[in-house]
Amino acid sequence: MLSLLAVAAMIAAPLQDTDTTFAVAPNARLNVSVMRGDLVIRTWNRNEIRVIADHSRSTRIAVSGSSSSARVRVRDETGGMSDVDMEMTVPASMSIQVDGTFLDTDIDGVEGEVSVETVQGDVTVRGGRGRVSLHSVQGDIVLSGAVGRIDVSSSNGEVTLSNVDGEISAESLNGEVELRGIRSGNVEATTINGEISYDGTIEDNGRYRFETHNGDITLSVSPDVSATFTVSTFAGEFDSSFDITLTESSSQGKRLGFTLGRGSARVSLSSFGGTISLKRP
Repeated sequence: MLSLLAVAAMIAAPLQDTDTTFAVAPNARLNVSVMRGDLVIRTWNRNEIRVIADHSRSTRIAVSGSSSSARVRVRDETGGMSDVDMEMTVPASMSIQVDGTFLDTDIDGVEGEVSVETVQGDVTVRGGRGRVSLHSVQGDIVLSGAVGRIDVSSSNGEVTLSNVDGEISAESLNGEVELRGIRSGNVEATTINGEISYDGTIEDNGRYRFETHNGDITLSVSPDVSATFTVSTFAGEFDSSFDITLTESSSQGKRLGFTLGRGSARVSLSSFGGTISLKRP
């Protein structure tokens, strides 16, 4: 097995292709920094990391760290940002942090914490446990199968979460926020210019807030839900596919309230100019 020092020396050579493997502890933390390109991360049952990359001759891929942590850095000796297509295979239990600028990221099967920050690029993650933090300025965020504390946002892209369990904060400035198959007692979903849809649990004593300025909100509500609802809209409409009894309303009819069951959960729905709709799952 090669040491990290030997690996760094090997892949510093001016080659167009990199393919190397080095040992790490199964619960190690991996930090990856790629300025531009595509990054794919998959998992296996070995206590090793394999790095396969296609890159220009001016690009250097440096590996540093110890058995408990590893860092992979990509830099261009010309000072530019050349494209790098990188595929990594890591232990499933690793925690992963990715930083990029013009970077598309696809991560599948990780059972540790996941953090991805990119300026322009899509982020797709399947899995993740503990804290999962995904952020892109110009790109879509897609997350599925995660469990833990979820924090995802995109300034100019769509945010899609499916089959996620845990505390959730999902935000987009100019994109749709879609949450389906959610199991959570604490959800906050916001956007300015986009629609919000939620299909998931509304748990007793849970807290749920959905807010958009120029978009519709669609909420699936099961018949056995116990929650107190507050609905606010200025230039939009409110619609329910099942019977409700309003308990309060403003003089202009723009702020509504009603209770289902014992009313233990708190649900806030707000859209300045869109339609707020309740439906059965």
